Amino acid sequence: MNKINNVDALILAGGKSSRMNFTDKALLNFDKTRTFLEKISDEMYNFENLMVSLNPEQNFLVPRGVIITDSTPDIGPLEGIHQGLLNAKSNFIFVTTCDMPNITKEFIDFVMLFLSSDYDAIIIKDTLGKTYPLFGLYNKSALTTIEGFLMDKNYRLQDVLAELNVKYISLNNTTFDYKKLLKSIDTQEELKHLSIFMGNRPFISICGAKNSGKTWLIQELIKHFKDASYKVATIKYNPNLDLNSLDPDINKYKTAGASGSLVFSKDNYILLKNRSNESFFQYLNLFKDFDIILLEDFKHEPFPKIEILKEDISIHPSANPQNLLFYVTDIPELLEKNNSNSINIEDTTAIFKKLLKIASLN
Repeated sequence: MNKINNVDALILAGGKSSRMNFTDKALLNFDKTRTFLEKISDEMYNFENLMVSLNPEQNFLVPRGVIITDSTPDIGPLEGIHQGLLNAKSNFIFVTTCDMPNITKEFIDFVMLFLSSDYDAIIIKDTLGKTYPLFGLYNKSALTTIEGFLMDKNYRLQDVLAELNVKYISLNNTTFDYKKLLKSIDTQEELKHLSIFMGNRPFISICGAKNSGKTWLIQELIKHFKDASYKVATIKYNPNLDLNSLDPDINKYKTAGASGSLVFSKDNYILLKNRSNESFFQYLNLFKDFDIILLEDFKHEPFPKIEILKEDISIHPSANPQNLLFYVTDIPELLEKNNSNSINIEDTTAIFKKLLKIASLN
């Protein structure tokens, strides 16, 4: 794929992160293998020239590109954009921040379609009219105006945009999930939600002891999601899966040596491929088109979890508590003592509504 060489890229990573206990957001973990900065750098791979804006106190290596620093510290992102334009090899820079790790190459490509030298800046505007000045394109033609505001010590980016010739890109007729793509991770609570949802895919584990009602609860939740017009999927690990029970011939092809086989009908298909020893997490991309994915068990994996506790089965939690969302139970003491963290297992409507809120689907 051809590199983008007529626009430079800039990642703003020099903020103080005060609401994140002054932890560098750029170095926060996005998933098991990448930091925020690494994830965003991957999405911006097509840009030939990449800059990362840091403050002078930061001292870490960047995965790719060159480091630029503010000439005046602690005045906000306007100075970062200013230095980006001054250091750019091209007339335009594509700007994003290190605290929006859910952005994708496809979303960046969409914005790039509006590139035009007729404008000083090209900025996203969502369906509610909110603008996102830290995700978009800036022209070197904006430098004079920006420098005037810096001299006047007015560092409000929205005030600068009011003086520029700006193209606002409406998302009204697009299918982008801008609420997730443009979500800024500013607090520890938001970081927790990001990490348990594996970036931007809402996987939720339903776990509990054997015969606690996991399958029943998943079936009930599927009905709720389907009735509300959400596209829901399920994942279950079965070590004793009998491939012959799916289709006798497809297993014969596998036995004969085929690395992959597909059987399909008018309404469904089954794809059988040899599984390597790589991590299970590589398969999660198969579910990127669903609104929510319910997993049966996976109690020790880093997914958000609902744990079932039943009076006659198991009253002691056994799942990894790190990503616990809440308990569902029939134990009166739990329902009375910890009402905010426990829901009656029979109240599947309440469970469904809480999941909608957690997964930002409502």
